[in-house]
Amino acid sequence: MLRTHNCWQLTINDLNTEVTLCWRVDTVRKLGWMTFIDLRDRYGITQIKIDPAQCHADLDQLAQSLKNEFVIKIQWRVIKRPEGMANNSMITGAIEVQPTTLTVLSTSKELPFPINQDQTQANEDLRLEYRYLDLRRSAMQQNLITRHKITKEIFSFFDAENFLYIETPTFIKNTPEWAREYVVPVRNKPWNFYVLPQSPQQLKQLSMVAGLDKYFQLARCYRDEDLRGDRQPEFTQLDLEMSFVEQEDIVSLLERHFLHLSKILFPAKKLTFSPFQRMTWDESMEKYGIDKPELRTQALQLIELTDRAHKSDFAVFKNANCIKAIVADKIFTRSEIDNKITPPLLQKGSKGVAYLIFDGDEIKGPVSKFFSPELLKELQEKTGFWPGKTIFFQAGNRQETCSMLWFLRTMLIKELNLLEWKEDELAFAFVVDFPLYELDENGNLDAAHQPFTKPKDKDLEFVKSMGEKLLSGESLSETDKQAMIQLRADCYDLVLNGYELGSGSIRITDPELQKSIFAILGLSDAQIQERFGHILTAFSYGVPPHGGFAYGLDRVVMIYQNQPNIREIIAYPKNGKGEDLMLHAPSTIDEKILKDLGISFTESA
Repeated sequence: MLRTHNCWQLTINDLNTEVTLCWRVDTVRKLGWMTFIDLRDRYGITQIKIDPAQCHADLDQLAQSLKNEFVIKIQWRVIKRPEGMANNSMITGAIEVQPTTLTVLSTSKELPFPINQDQTQANEDLRLEYRYLDLRRSAMQQNLITRHKITKEIFSFFDAENFLYIETPTFIKNTPEWAREYVVPVRNKPWNFYVLPQSPQQLKQLSMVAGLDKYFQLARCYRDEDLRGDRQPEFTQLDLEMSFVEQEDIVSLLERHFLHLSKILFPAKKLTFSPFQRMTWDESMEKYGIDKPELRTQALQLIELTDRAHKSDFAVFKNANCIKAIVADKIFTRSEIDNKITPPLLQKGSKGVAYLIFDGDEIKGPVSKFFSPELLKELQEKTGFWPGKTIFFQAGNRQETCSMLWFLRTMLIKELNLLEWKEDELAFAFVVDFPLYELDENGNLDAAHQPFTKPKDKDLEFVKSMGEKLLSGESLSETDKQAMIQLRADCYDLVLNGYELGSGSIRITDPELQKSIFAILGLSDAQIQERFGHILTAFSYGVPPHGGFAYGLDRVVMIYQNQPNIREIIAYPKNGKGEDLMLHAPSTIDEKILKDLGISFTESA
């Protein structure tokens, strides 16, 4: 080894020891006739003192020529810092070194942005282009160190729970589930393709058929979907599957797991709920407008007002299927509402913002004239709308009304600083009993979770009959579809601080029921056999009841580290457009490779 120690290792106990350090120059300072060099590695900083009276002139001259980020090798004797010069905030703050030899191993050009600080004002695209420089910053390294520690504890926890770590393939068959897939052409089989897995869903279920009753894996997953702050085209998720379990077994396991992570690695963080809160999907949507609510504050819950608002003279309310409201503990001015609240809501798809302000003894606002005194009193008793408050309304169908008020709640939480001092609070909650189906933009039934999710036991025969109806050539009536979207699934999400960490479900193990589910999703019998025949065949050889879960590792680390997006905790992420700015990917490819693959592009492409 070229070095005997890391920068954090040397302490007062190493006085007079001869050591060799290698790494990077963090800063060079001149103080009188002496030169001080802070040498930095990922473990910490050690100060080096170049005293011309104690070293050769060549060494002193070389030290003065050093620049930030030069890589050097230095040999020296450890000495104690002078009285009053110790730095108690550093592990190495009581010592410094007197070098005997100094070698420059590598020089550095001027950096495109400063890296010797935790925060940087550099544009994110510039940081991603020079990611290897961005990762030199201690804050970025701490994110990766935390990710490593969480990964280590994941292995430790699930090993203690008797889970087996089993790797599944990266090249799999195209079996469309719920997101667009990345396609991999195969040279020796023209017109045939692998796809990169959206998740190891079917493979972990097949592992249950194989008798591997407790599986887990940190799986690389790939989804060709629209990007945002908590998404990447490739990501890592913790997948698990268990045989002979019910929903409560998996939910309890996950709660123990995250309590373990929080206690071992983040003891300073506070849990909002212990045990973790649980609510149904319907309750979450009605109270918070979304199935991944921010629960560090219970303020600004949605209030159902449809019946009461219908009594007003406001035409918009009279004609709406659903009217809900949020009461904020602040008097918002008309200017604030018109300029800060309304534009984002309109951009999100709202048709407008109705509101009332209780200022002193007076209730005012554009819609106040449509409410009688009796109705206003009724409204106050229902909502707690008292002096010093503003009430915001949304009206429309139930889904869009809840969605708009969730968005408004998110804005108001930020506007009113309701999460101040709660940055290190963790509000875990399980949301259960999700819909089994939803309608897509064409009015067709689509899986609300994924097609391997088991319906509630009481609905199994009904779902099977709907599938058999379709496989026999009949169609579902609108009444059938409306009945289907009322069904609930053996499905559960874990949410944290307004993010969905992951989802899970009890799986379908009856091959006939699974065929019915595929038929309801629009697949013919031939398509079912082509795309999913392998799993149906496997289930004919004795399959145990089983269920599982998967959560995004990137998202978990992001929240624990209080980072604004998952790009901060992934070593080499893509930008918001799915581009790798450091490697300049995606890129064109050599025509010979395309020819070998039998691929050509049309003029329009």
